[in-house]
Amino acid sequence: SEDAQDLGMWEFAQNLVKHYGFKVFWVGVETSALQSATEKALYFFAYTALKELYHVIITPKPLSTLPNLVLGCAAEWAHLPITLPIDCWTTTIQTNTTDTSAMTLLCNLLSEKGIRGMYKGIQAYTVLCLKPAIQYTVFEQIKQRLLKGTRRTSLHAGESFVLGMVARTISTILVFPYVRAKVLLQTTNATTTTTSSNDSSILSFLLKLHQQQGFSALFQGLGPELTRGVLSSALMLMIKEQIASLVHASLYGNNNKNSTLENSSGIKP
Repeated sequence: SEDAQDLGMWEFAQNLVKHYGFKVFWVGVETSALQSATEKALYFFAYTALKELYHVIITPKPLSTLPNLVLGCAAEWAHLPITLPIDCWTTTIQTNTTDTSAMTLLCNLLSEKGIRGMYKGIQAYTVLCLKPAIQYTVFEQIKQRLLKGTRRTSLHAGESFVLGMVARTISTILVFPYVRAKVLLQTTNATTTTTSSNDSSILSFLLKLHQQQGFSALFQGLGPELTRGVLSSALMLMIKEQIASLVHASLYGNNNKNSTLENSSGIKP
């Protein structure tokens, strides 16, 4: 509603608690967790595979900024056929104001719009595919500079956490208007302004939104998105770096020990 649009993040949260209780913040958590876990797992799998292929075909040298962005975009598109329908389902659950179950909402979506309706808002990914690409490119490029001249192969926990926060903040702010457009297009109970723009381009949709509601409308919801995304990405990248460090130490540490033992016994490795 228009009243809700005028509220800040905390006022809107208080209003939700007042009307629906604290449980409202966990509506759709099951599908959201499934979508998030699947998305990140498939992204890292695709990105790692593409990175290894790049090293084999192009060059074994560390990736520069442009190849990182290109591979990141390709990895993002790789998981969309699976994760976008889950994302659309989650958005429907979270914006539903009735007691309709999640499975009933899914059946309604499929019966009303078919499989194609589950990919509503995919146009936004022409730009949104840059979000993880920018995030991991910023992370990797700064990481390379921090580790340059050291023997370390991964960042410390604090370094990776802070760097993850910075990288996610930059990527989110740069593409957020397209995040907003995607959510509005996926929302079933959208306003007339929103639904009438489904067949137009995302850019024209954003321009119309700007003309009718002002520049601030393009960034409505940025606060909650940063709060959620920055913390989750920072924790994920911190854990990733620590796991990478442990794996590297267990593999190459053992190899170094074996080489030392062999050399001390006079046996050539």
